[in-house]
Amino acid sequence: MEYFEYKVRNAVSGKVSKGIMTADDLESAVDTLKRRGENIVEIDYLKDFMNLRKLSFSLSTRISKKIAAEFYTMLSFMLEAGMSLHESLITIRDSSISKKLKRLSSVTADEVRKGEALSGAMKRSGLFPHASTEQIRAGEESGTVTTALTRLISQTEKELEFTGKLKNAMVYPIVICIVMVAVLWVLMTVVVPSLSATLIEMGGELPLITKIVIGTSNFMSAATPYLIILMVAGIITYKILIKNSSIKYKVDANKLKIPIVGAMLEKIELSRFCRNLSAMQASGITLVTSLKIVDAAIKNTNISRAIQKACRLIEISGMNLGTALSKSGNFPSLMLQLIEVGISSGQICDVLDKIALQYEKEVDFSLKRVTSLIEPIMIVIVGLLAGTVVVSIFIPMFSIAGQF
Repeated sequence: MEYFEYKVRNAVSGKVSKGIMTADDLESAVDTLKRRGENIVEIDYLKDFMNLRKLSFSLSTRISKKIAAEFYTMLSFMLEAGMSLHESLITIRDSSISKKLKRLSSVTADEVRKGEALSGAMKRSGLFPHASTEQIRAGEESGTVTTALTRLISQTEKELEFTGKLKNAMVYPIVICIVMVAVLWVLMTVVVPSLSATLIEMGGELPLITKIVIGTSNFMSAATPYLIILMVAGIITYKILIKNSSIKYKVDANKLKIPIVGAMLEKIELSRFCRNLSAMQASGITLVTSLKIVDAAIKNTNISRAIQKACRLIEISGMNLGTALSKSGNFPSLMLQLIEVGISSGQICDVLDKIALQYEKEVDFSLKRVTSLIEPIMIVIVGLLAGTVVVSIFIPMFSIAGQF
């Protein structure tokens, strides 16, 4: 999907407007604008620095999974009730409170009115995941659109449930870390400098631990602006470097080697892979096409390349899924064995769903175990650091007070 910036004049009102849009290529972008009744003044690939404009556009137009699930649910209900597709979309648009749901149904309804099928309208809108569009297309070809929508509802709800568990599990440790850093920063840059000035005025030789704490405090106070600049520069540099495919591959490969965290990241990706592949296969999409679609949803390039290799082996050599995956990457042996069982029994979709569910349970358990350990560890760390600061300040005070 490419980003384009355009300048158009409305054929009816003559009003000139500018904007950003997404399309597969320049020809598709031009066609979409013409179908909207716009006369194109200028159109070109989006010129962007650090992807800031792309990020802003994505955030403003992004449709959450929750909104998508609500859209699928309402559309499925209306189609089953006997309403036409265009009438259903208009009803969703007019009855929705959510602005994003209104926009989603409105854009889709406009494309359907111009003669597009539901899958084509979803694709042209640029608001739906490619995997969802392909499932609807497969449903249209087999005459089971409502079944495809029901499957999408179930899949989206399961993804929302799993994502919600991940977010809820991560909120607490993140808050704890932020509070810890803030407390220590205030202690070292505000409290210690004011007390150290008093100690120095009182005279006398300061203990080594006090000198170290005061020195650290002075460094932090002076270096804080530079540390912030360094942190921002580091993030920007990382964002630039990660665009290089070879660097991203190495980074993603090393992520999987991180103790505990790496195993969880791998299970999250494999769960996403199994869940999406099951949905594709249940929709009647060919295995090779399914793998190509599912691969787009995989974020770790290490796993993504293994899936791409497996796809090529299936396409060229005619291997089955389990054999191709075993030859293309280091996938868990139990997962491969279960896939072989699913292929042999003709229940591959059910097996993939069960694998995904098992990985989600394991990730949930690991997160709970990790978060349960974070609190006591953070308390000990904060206690030791704060205790060191307090002791370093009070030792010289007691020493000076003992001299009188």
